[in-house]
Amino acid sequence: MNQYIGKFVQLIYIDRKRQVSIRDVKIISVKGDQLKAYCFAAKAYRIFNINNIVDVELIKRVI
Repeated sequence: MNQYIGKFVQLIYIDRKRQVSIRDVKIISVKGDQLKAYCFAAKAYRIFNINNIVDVELIKRVI
């Protein structure tokens, strides 16, 4: 995951309630099994458990 720090990616993520979501985020940092990212849908920083990420793809983000 370190290769994605500072980049815009799309995550397919399974949350605590076992619901699948697709998130466009900018990855800020990676520590252990967690990553901190800015989530554009929530318009806030979020912590994601790396073990719950199903897929990661680089995207182009126009700000």
